[in-house]
Amino acid sequence: MPATVRRPLLVLAIPAAITVVVLAVHFAGTHAAGALDRWILDASGGAIPFPSQQRVTAKGLDFAGEPAGAALLVTALIALCLVLGHRRAAVLAVLGPGLSVAVTTLLKPVVGRTINGPHLSYPSGHTAVVTAMVLVFAFVLVDRLRLRTPAATAVVLYAAVTTGAAEAWAQYGMVVHYPTDTLGGFCVALAVVPTTAWLVDRVTRRAGTPA
Repeated sequence: MPATVRRPLLVLAIPAAITVVVLAVHFAGTHAAGALDRWILDASGGAIPFPSQQRVTAKGLDFAGEPAGAALLVTALIALCLVLGHRRAAVLAVLGPGLSVAVTTLLKPVVGRTINGPHLSYPSGHTAVVTAMVLVFAFVLVDRLRLRTPAATAVVLYAAVTTGAAEAWAQYGMVVHYPTDTLGGFCVALAVVPTTAWLVDRVTRRAGTPA
């Protein structure tokens, strides 16, 4: 993780983790959209019609969070990191998305929120993994551009928020998640990736591994 964004993102990881827990407690065992879910759906135009061009776009975004799509993107991200000489970022490209998915997978049966019958929905693994991948890419980008803290933080957060919002729209627009499920998934990535990056930096520095 670039030093210019280390402190801001580690600070943001705390409220992100708190948000995940608060939403998990609030929606535990529920089987319907809440007031915030309905407001977001109404504000964004509701479910995506089928068939439509929007549906095609949503399916493409959804594929990025599927195992096959995520594996392809993570592989490309690892290759990019290695080509640019960012070996720690290559490690984070595996651990960040992988741990984000692991957290969402473990939380789902604990929270027990369902959609479309028995399907566990909170938090959204698709939103978490896509946001995690974009965070790693943004770390590499701001490091290569040598941006200072305000600009670097703005670039990282802009990339994460816009991509996370797009993936969230695809998930709740196709009615496979509630909007708050996607918010939870986004916050999982925002908590997990910076924390994992910090740990990778500490471990590799102690081991004497070059950046």
